[in-house]
Amino acid sequence: MKRSSVDREKLSPMMKDYMILKDNYEDCIVFYRLGDFYEMFFEDAITASRELELTLTGKSAGLEEKVPMCGIPHHAYSNTAKGIVKRDVIQVVTRGTRLDNNLDSKNNNYIANIYDFGYCKGISYTDVSTGEFYIELLEQDNDQIIREIMKRGFRELIVNDAIDRELINTLRVTYGILISITKDLYEEDDYKYIYENIEDIRLITTIKHLLSYIIDAKKGDLHHLKECEIIKRNSTLIFDNNTKRNLELVETIRTRDRQYSLLWLLDKNKTAMGSRYLKNQIENPLTNKKELERRYDFIEKISTEFIIRDDLRLALDEVYDLERLAGRISYGNLNARDMLQLKRSLNALPKINNLLKQLNYDKEIDILEEVASLLEKTINEDPPLSLKEGSIIKDGYNSELDELRSISSGSKDFILNIEKVEKERTGIKILEKL
Repeated sequence: MKRSSVDREKLSPMMKDYMILKDNYEDCIVFYRLGDFYEMFFEDAITASRELELTLTGKSAGLEEKVPMCGIPHHAYSNTAKGIVKRDVIQVVTRGTRLDNNLDSKNNNYIANIYDFGYCKGISYTDVSTGEFYIELLEQDNDQIIREIMKRGFRELIVNDAIDRELINTLRVTYGILISITKDLYEEDDYKYIYENIEDIRLITTIKHLLSYIIDAKKGDLHHLKECEIIKRNSTLIFDNNTKRNLELVETIRTRDRQYSLLWLLDKNKTAMGSRYLKNQIENPLTNKKELERRYDFIEKISTEFIIRDDLRLALDEVYDLERLAGRISYGNLNARDMLQLKRSLNALPKINNLLKQLNYDKEIDILEEVASLLEKTINEDPPLSLKEGSIIKDGYNSELDELRSISSGSKDFILNIEKVEKERTGIKILEKL
């Protein structure tokens, strides 16, 4: 049974609500919350049951036969609404907009766009999980566009409706890139800081095009996104994908695996952030002599100060992926484990900053003392993974929370305490239960 072939007038109220939502997300699989489950219907159910190996069942929806359905369980809330509940899509999850813990920690997960102006193309891209944001202008050269896309490893691409269809087909069929076509631009002011220091209207338009898609998909706070950086093509060495592949910079030719590549050999980083930065630098070698000499000076310094170097490595071993933690915090989908990782990372920053000063490093890091102190006072060392399970905040931090916990875990003692207080207040020695 196909969704397009049913008589909507005969559908149940719940299924009519689903159909309205699905109309706005034709190219997505909609997870529709019903009690303890996320359910999928019609073609979505057939696809999901096959790809996720779920049992395909049916649901009565007012028609003569049941509509295809499959679902995955979800922990129920303690209080549920009755009757038909107004529902809306809370986020769209795509290849390039993921914010979960299962992302490859050593690689960026970019989502990009191409805005075709007719005489040139704007390309902007961001890693929603880390907040990095970049932009550049390219000539009307499809081969150059493809080289740039493959060089950056984009997972998902948004294009405007003026784009060359031959280019789209090549990217989809030959390179397997997920592509969406939209001409919408972001026109609000909440994220203006991302492009407000850019003067070129073409760059601004390109950024607004990508922002419109991301904001509509994530439907949450994305203020961890950073100010967009303009890529200066003369600041890095430019080479094509064949050169990159033949030099085995980030993967080997034979197995297309990281192991035994130049990146594998050099990557001794203690943090995921360092690994991603190193990969970016290997793929985009600097050409600025002054900056290269600055780096060489620090490398020489840290090579000779081996005691400080070893202390720095030990301190960095305590730092988790702060970029992606910041993204989850801003978006509001962090868990207790994330908060513990943040606390431990921030606790390591003062020592790291101190060691960098001893090396005469020319940049100072913000150690965020207030945030570190707050987390130290509040977060239990062994909290449950889910925020809904409670016991994340330490006893003694908040008296009102302590009282509510006492009521929840010892209601009998709570009632006896009330009885004692009332006896003293009223002078009545015997209080009977009614």
